[in-house]
Amino acid sequence: MKTHLIFYQITILCIFINSCDTGYKEEFSNYSIVLKEVTPITSPTSDNTPNYTFSSSKTGAITYSGSCSSSTTSAIAGNNTITLNTLFDGTYTDCIIIVSNVMSDSGDNITSSLSISPFTVDTIDESIEEVTAVTTPTNDTTPNYTFSSIEAGTITY
Repeated sequence: MKTHLIFYQITILCIFINSCDTGYKEEFSNYSIVLKEVTPITSPTSDNTPNYTFSSSKTGAITYSGSCSSSTTSAIAGNNTITLNTLFDGTYTDCIIIVSNVMSDSGDNITSSLSISPFTVDTIDESIEEVTAVTTPTNDTTPNYTFSSIEAGTITY
């Protein structure tokens, strides 16, 4: 009889713990926003106003932190594509999207942030232009050739 009573108490305790755990998870999901990267910015990109797609589990107001911003100020539940404001050439590692939502039933403000994966903007054309050609025919075994480039790089023959 004592064994049955202990078994009964353990069973009741397990049911109680599981029901509390489930309720907590459901309640927590009501008070959180989940943000995930969907389509990162291709790096390097020659587009100085690149698009970025992320998903949000809830609607909310978007704000930005770091070196990036956008005129898009609201998120929907689901995929959101934003176009970043004009960026200078360089590497961006500190861009953050912040989504905030005021819960209508409690008035609480819930906020979540997402770091945009690092990317590089490079809009400079890497073309090379000839300045002085090697004249032909020539008897010079070490002729000079002059070219110009607007970017530094490695010369490969």
